[in-house]
Amino acid sequence: SASASASSAAAAVGSAGTRRPFTSINSSTPYQLCFLRHGQSTWNRDNRFIGWTDTPLTEHGVLEARVAGQMLRKSRVLFDEVHTSMLRRSIRTTNLVLMETGQEYIPVHKSWRLNERSYGDLVGMNKKEVVMEHGADQVKRWRRSYDEPPPPMRDDHRYHP
Repeated sequence: SASASASSAAAAVGSAGTRRPFTSINSSTPYQLCFLRHGQSTWNRDNRFIGWTDTPLTEHGVLEARVAGQMLRKSRVLFDEVHTSMLRRSIRTTNLVLMETGQEYIPVHKSWRLNERSYGDLVGMNKKEVVMEHGADQVKRWRRSYDEPPPPMRDDHRYHP
């Protein structure tokens, strides 16, 4: 079997040596990865930096997860296993997708190492306001670079663990 990982949910698709019942651009290996982002959360909706804050899915996010599961079912993809973060928005997305595909029986592996990046002191702040204060280039570097993290979270921060 193959394995996979992502910040929300990833599933290993198909075992080695099996014929794929779905279309794939990967023809050089029998292994497939399926990456799936979690559905919309309350803070996604509100345009706030989330990071490790454990915000739930919105009703729209639940619908997104169910539709993703229905699309995967129609593609006839069969998963070997799923890897997801410890965040409930990702776990619930995983559960909804597996329910829609009829594959609730497969192993689901949860790890904090798949949690989204920590946004430090930016957690809870409105993204547009942060851009206005720090500039679009700086915010993009904080969000996308691996070597320039956001400012660390203060000990007295409202969302400090």
